Amino acid sequence: MHRTPDYRDVVYGPYERNVLDVYLAENRGGPTPAVIFFHGGGYMNGDKAENLSQQLLRECLQAGITVISANYRFITKKPFPAPMQDGTRAIQFVRHQAAEWNIDPARIATSGSSAGGHIALWNALKGDLSRPDSADPVERTSSAVSAFVGFDTQVSKDQRFYEGIYDGQHIQPNLQLFYGLGSLDELYTPANLKVAEEASAINHMSEKAPPVLMTYGYTFVEPRIPTEAPVGEVIHHPVHGYMLKQLYDKYGKTFVFRHKGDPLREGEIARFLLDSFGLLH
Repeated sequence: MHRTPDYRDVVYGPYERNVLDVYLAENRGGPTPAVIFFHGGGYMNGDKAENLSQQLLRECLQAGITVISANYRFITKKPFPAPMQDGTRAIQFVRHQAAEWNIDPARIATSGSSAGGHIALWNALKGDLSRPDSADPVERTSSAVSAFVGFDTQVSKDQRFYEGIYDGQHIQPNLQLFYGLGSLDELYTPANLKVAEEASAINHMSEKAPPVLMTYGYTFVEPRIPTEAPVGEVIHHPVHGYMLKQLYDKYGKTFVFRHKGDPLREGEIARFLLDSFGLLH
């Protein structure tokens, strides 16, 4: 759908790429829920306007859910945790602006595609990262969310994630830049492995995790990635969602798993979010 943002390039933080667009849902008599989307692009490219999921935008606006699309710092300028920190800041900023934008601060979800999905998922599973003692009122605001919707989302930035599910030669692209390493020889040093554990969203799964819907463009047949798979398939394979779903099932938490062989139903994104917000009638 073609829709011009109601607010464009709103500054949400101190860095050049800390800007977001706001697509306000129709006012139906009270504050609207909201979903914040982070675009994909390997943490190195992409844009909030050009790479916004049109399905998410269409379904959410039709269902009365405001959509925010945010840029974030690229790892070409600043490695992890910068992109994740920008994700945190964007959530806090939107909640801080809730009254001005007629948003219900108790009903905010996140979404994203590929790398942006991992940023959003990492924050969703980390929970509230507010800093109550900060002089900045935005940093004192909660970053907890009600739900997460992921498109082709990777769940780990740790190469050890693939042990037992992939025997090929590919490593995730851009890992050297992601971690700010001098060379890939440093990837398995104890210091970097510790960072990799912190950087991987799946490691932060807990009983407090919000409901999740994840959808993938490849077909899921078995919990393995084909040895001959190109790198794009390796990092976007539905086994990422499957592995996280095993943890969700263990905790008895809501996890909707979709892929090319079992695709999204029409309107399913909006219904999932409304249900997660406690608004599905």
